[in-house]
Amino acid sequence: MLSNRPTQPIATLAVCLLLVVGTVPVGATQTDAETADEFLTELRQYEDSPALSTYSEFEVMRGQAVTDVQTGEFTEADREQMAAVVTVLEEFTAAYGAAQNDSTDESLARADATSQAIERLEEAGGDGYATLARLGLERFYQQRGEVLYERSREATNTSAELDDLESAAAAFEAAGASQRYSSVSAEASRVRAIYESDRERMDSALSAAGAFVDDCGDACGSPVAAITTLGPGVFGTYTDARSATADADVAAQLAEKHGLEAESERANTLATATSDALFSLSVAATILSLAYALLVGLVAAAFGWRIATWADDVDGSKVGRIVPREPVEVPSQ
Repeated sequence: MLSNRPTQPIATLAVCLLLVVGTVPVGATQTDAETADEFLTELRQYEDSPALSTYSEFEVMRGQAVTDVQTGEFTEADREQMAAVVTVLEEFTAAYGAAQNDSTDESLARADATSQAIERLEEAGGDGYATLARLGLERFYQQRGEVLYERSREATNTSAELDDLESAAAAFEAAGASQRYSSVSAEASRVRAIYESDRERMDSALSAAGAFVDDCGDACGSPVAAITTLGPGVFGTYTDARSATADADVAAQLAEKHGLEAESERANTLATATSDALFSLSVAATILSLAYALLVGLVAAAFGWRIATWADDVDGSKVGRIVPREPVEVPSQ
């Protein structure tokens, strides 16, 4: 009868494989090469590589490894060093290729993987190889930092500008260019502070303008609707409409400044709505003002007429006291 349980040798082998896999660093590249000839074949695959032609430090390292792998007895220590050299070359060529394809995140990630591979190369005793590789990698980081910094100058929105500035700062830090790292990092911090402050102002302005449009609703749709719905409240709502229009304009300007397309579209929609409401309310306020002025004029005219009548009565009463009421007899001649 067959058992579902693995035999002891198979179970032991499975445990060993799990332990080995668990000790492989993330991002490490494994090579199948074992002998000197196999490593020689691996190394020759990188001849005429654009990455190594551009960063000659890696080509010098590769050339030295080609010479060493053909010289003397190939020991276990040599095998470990050559495996690390191949890993460094593979990771760096991948970083270079990603940079050529303008894939910033992948390029820097593979460059970081190259740095880790160089550390493993040092641990394997390949200090000479590692020194050359680190010089080339630092130059790669430096040049990537400059490219990213220049690209940040041409960014169409602040978010992309920040991404490029912060990536450039990280590249300069990895390159050991402390002065460039400090200046670019400070610039990124300044841009982020302005961006976050403007975002807060923009969000507040959008919220205020949106609340006005929602609250005013149909009442702001036309002058007649404003008069019939709001009555004397038109004047206060008109003041609110002016504030909401200003808020929408501020939000639109900030969204455009930072290249925020979704927020810009919303701000422009609110700007149109608040502007239309402001027009309706201004007409309604004008009509009500004229109506009130006419009413006040009529009341004033009536009151003035009454005052004039009263004045005539007063004058008449004064004349009545001065002129005798009895007829005056004139003697005949």
